[in-house]
Amino acid sequence: MKHPDYREISKRFRRNDEWSDAVPLSYADENVDLYYLEHRSRHASYLLGQDGYVCREHGLTFPAEPTIGEPIDCRIGENSVFRFPLLREHSTGPLRRHDHLVILLHGLNERSFTKYIPWAYQIWTNAQIPVAMFPLPFHINRVRREWAVEQQDMYRRRQEIPGNEFAHRFNAVISERLGVHPERFIWGALQAYWDLIDLVAEIRAGRHPHFTPDARVDVLGFSAGGYVALALLLENHKGWFERSRGVIFASCAAIRDVNLSSLLILDHAAEVSLMKMYVKYRDKMMSGRIKHWLEHHREAAWFNAFLGLMPNRTRLDARLKELGPRLLAIAGTEDQVMPAGAMMNALQGIRRDTGVPLLELPLGIHENPFACPDYGQRERAMITEFLDVGRYGNVFDTFLEKVCAHYGARP
Repeated sequence: MKHPDYREISKRFRRNDEWSDAVPLSYADENVDLYYLEHRSRHASYLLGQDGYVCREHGLTFPAEPTIGEPIDCRIGENSVFRFPLLREHSTGPLRRHDHLVILLHGLNERSFTKYIPWAYQIWTNAQIPVAMFPLPFHINRVRREWAVEQQDMYRRRQEIPGNEFAHRFNAVISERLGVHPERFIWGALQAYWDLIDLVAEIRAGRHPHFTPDARVDVLGFSAGGYVALALLLENHKGWFERSRGVIFASCAAIRDVNLSSLLILDHAAEVSLMKMYVKYRDKMMSGRIKHWLEHHREAAWFNAFLGLMPNRTRLDARLKELGPRLLAIAGTEDQVMPAGAMMNALQGIRRDTGVPLLELPLGIHENPFACPDYGQRERAMITEFLDVGRYGNVFDTFLEKVCAHYGARP
């Protein structure tokens, strides 16, 4: 595959301060335009800080869930009004509406879209499918700006926790937030799910300027984003994803089998908080509101299928068998965060009978595939590098060939 100067594409994107939905950054030499489209989330009502909560579907109310001494999650404006990149062909005339879209969802504790630009560019170039890179709640450009200033204080507090390995400036903010309130994990996932449903609703209603109302919406979910991507296909809200295809990349292992302690993801204390709430002590630690949503709301029940010591897989396995031909799972052979065997157990079932194909590739470390072969690299390289063409060019090309072939085939 031809590899353009991804760094230059990313640099211009990061340094552009004036955006409108109608005017893109144009890269004529690469035949690419990069739009940065505004989205308004209507689903902050899930988040912590409300005076009380209501489930209208079941006529139930739940008590307040305050965040003592912290900003109130549901009032963080950057998380509710934000922009997301859309990459499509360069155009000098009226836009044509496409009948196909790939939504790319990123991993946990991601700071920018930089490492995903090569993925999006190659999907567009080789499959001619526009790619939207959508930020998860409280990630990338949906973060509170003041956290950058407060990061050092959070890091100091995380260092002071006895035995807290993997405390680092890079993961201090998310570790503090999830360590204190691990319930943020599921509420953020549900906000992301419904934000994406709203995006597809805009397309189905014929209001999106880039896509036809019947456009096929495919998903590529990496790491944490894979759970949200898979939930969209499993639930198939209003039949909107009936033809959709999904790539589950280094994702969707049962939560009990993942290893999130990493300088680039979470510190150990935060991982322990998550495992206590979602795996070991669910009944003791979960609020009545979380239990209700996980057990009685269909979209949340798909997330619940990956939680607990012994998740109930009956419904999940049956649905995976229906989706099998439209899914492609990709695992890294060196992945220590989301091990390939754990992905197989979750997506193919312990009897390997769901029909979900899984491709294993030598991708390097989970947190930065195609860039870092192991954790012995320079810290800056693990954080800032995003594609080592010399080392991983061939496997990156194989990855994209498989992904594009999967999206190009019709169900």
